[in-house]
Amino acid sequence: MKYQNSNELKGAARRKSQGFTLTELMVVILIIVVLAALSFSGYKRMKSNASAMVDMNDMRTVYSAINMYTADNNGFLPTAFSGVGPEYYKGKKGLVNSIHPYLGVDEPEDGHYFKELASENFKKSTADGGPSMLIMQQVYSGRGEIENPSRPEPSILPFGYPTNHRAPMRWSAAISKMGNPSMRLMMTENDSLHPNYNGSTPGWFDGLADEMAHGSYRLGLYWDGRVGKLDINLNPR
Repeated sequence: MKYQNSNELKGAARRKSQGFTLTELMVVILIIVVLAALSFSGYKRMKSNASAMVDMNDMRTVYSAINMYTADNNGFLPTAFSGVGPEYYKGKKGLVNSIHPYLGVDEPEDGHYFKELASENFKKSTADGGPSMLIMQQVYSGRGEIENPSRPEPSILPFGYPTNHRAPMRWSAAISKMGNPSMRLMMTENDSLHPNYNGSTPGWFDGLADEMAHGSYRLGLYWDGRVGKLDINLNPR
């Protein structure tokens, strides 16, 4: 059996008392930084996914409300003459003025805020900025490839059109002219990068968000009730 002498024992004790070396400390710090970065990235991704799920559900709720309105009004779609802002004001002709009873509020007061018509990340309204949802007034009525989803030709005007106060169409008539409703957008999330504003901008344009609601994509509601991701040019992702 080998016995350690007292000098060897003292040397071992000194090494233990010295703790970590600088290199070891740097490695530990680096590991902590990497783990923190990964956790933050995961948190941001989880938060983004959660807000997208909220917006998807809200869009489906709006779709159901439009459906119920149509069923109660001889098949005619609601008007969106005053836009798709989330705040209700009596006497206006926005989408919310038509569908608010189907969103659970029969007699809203002026300024009532309907979260279903606001993107979770933006929470914009016509009072403090541009609306975060946009009705696609023109819908492609051909059967080929759409060259410009925001201003398609040929097109129909399901919700009527603000410039000449045209009345909304019947849902069934609009669907019959679309060729493929499952590929036609009814509504999208709104931002200053939206191709709908190429060449013309409304008065509230400066109040729009500077980026898409979910970073690399915005959401779109299709005429068959499906909600999907869209790129900057409104193409499916």
